[in-house]
Amino acid sequence: FLIDGKQFAKEPFNVAIVTPVIHYCMGGLVISEKSEVVTEAGKVVPGLYAAGEVAGGVHGNNRLGGSSLLDCVAFGRVAGRACAHYMMGGNVKMTSLDSLSGGVGGAVAVEQKADSGAGGGYTLEEVSKHTSKTDCWVVVHGQVLNVTSFLK
Repeated sequence: FLIDGKQFAKEPFNVAIVTPVIHYCMGGLVISEKSEVVTEAGKVVPGLYAAGEVAGGVHGNNRLGGSSLLDCVAFGRVAGRACAHYMMGGNVKMTSLDSLSGGVGGAVAVEQKADSGAGGGYTLEEVSKHTSKTDCWVVVHGQVLNVTSFLK
């Protein structure tokens, strides 16, 4: 319903309805600092890695809101690196986002527009127009990357 703007400040304002839900698993497999799965006997299971909600114990008895990214991103990268070393030994080449974003056939920096006195570059609104499978741009650390060919 619509109300007069003068009455708005007098109206009740509900931000959210709080309802008990299960939104995060606070348990799971025990992992090492390399994301290796550890048995109940304390032995590492060779070649088995875990990250995210399947791995328990990273947060202790209480998880701070928003910190589940630690499980997913940080330990996902740790698990991926450790698994690559397990599978490939010394043949693993260390890499970084910078090297990936500048690689041939990978993500490449988008040419910046000529400086119009407002700093040049692209606005997020302009970048948001490039979201299809045939034209996909992302922003990483303030740099606009065209990841179209990287995604193929």
